[in-house]
Amino acid sequence: MALDPAMKQSYDDNGFLVVERVFTDAELAPLRNRTDEIVRDPSTATKGVRVGRESETQQPKLGEKPPAGDPIRKFEGTVRFDPIFQSFARSPKLLELVRGLIGPRIKLFRDQMLLKPPGGQDKPTHQDQSYFRVKPMDGLVTAWVALDDATIDNGCMRYVPGSHKFGILEMQPDPERPVHHVPKTDGLNLAPEVACPVPAGSVIFHHGLTLHRSGVNNTETWRKALVLHFATAEAMSEIGPLNKEISMLIDS
Repeated sequence: MALDPAMKQSYDDNGFLVVERVFTDAELAPLRNRTDEIVRDPSTATKGVRVGRESETQQPKLGEKPPAGDPIRKFEGTVRFDPIFQSFARSPKLLELVRGLIGPRIKLFRDQMLLKPPGGQDKPTHQDQSYFRVKPMDGLVTAWVALDDATIDNGCMRYVPGSHKFGILEMQPDPERPVHHVPKTDGLNLAPEVACPVPAGSVIFHHGLTLHRSGVNNTETWRKALVLHFATAEAMSEIGPLNKEISMLIDS
């Protein structure tokens, strides 16, 4: 799937790009089946994949135990360790779009499966680059792949257009959920946030500096998305250990 000049211009201007129905249900099926298998039984996850639960974003209170039925909210390292995810991440039409955005030689820097169970929590506004510190700054793009329909009700992605032009913002931990970074935006002339509901199989690409978030899942069904953080082949993180955990080399 080729990226036309208007799509590239929209990405450059706004810091994100919605491309609907990139993948068919048949193409998503192996990914969905493997994800559901791990959700049902996390012990089936390939060795090396990290499974996170809803309670882990909270600062634990002394002596407090996680709630019964603590649902899964994410996997990390699925592409790095699981052949089914590896195969999907090498999809030619996905890589063609990525190369159209950041250049012809790329790698997969990080990957996550982000899950919102029924009632699942929100993800506050943040920049991916506040976590990754990849240089060059324009050399990181995130591909957010919807495995389910993402709606306003179940916590679709929301973006602040043009916010990637302000560089890395000063961050502070969320006092209630210290796993999250909260940007300081006082004094910035930011555009209004845009909600991006998309059908399953769609991909939303966003710049590593674009402010974005997702809401609470107020439905009775799951909302699942595979999140692939692509970088240019030569890009490196200022955080040394991250460069030793690359998800997948593509153009070496």
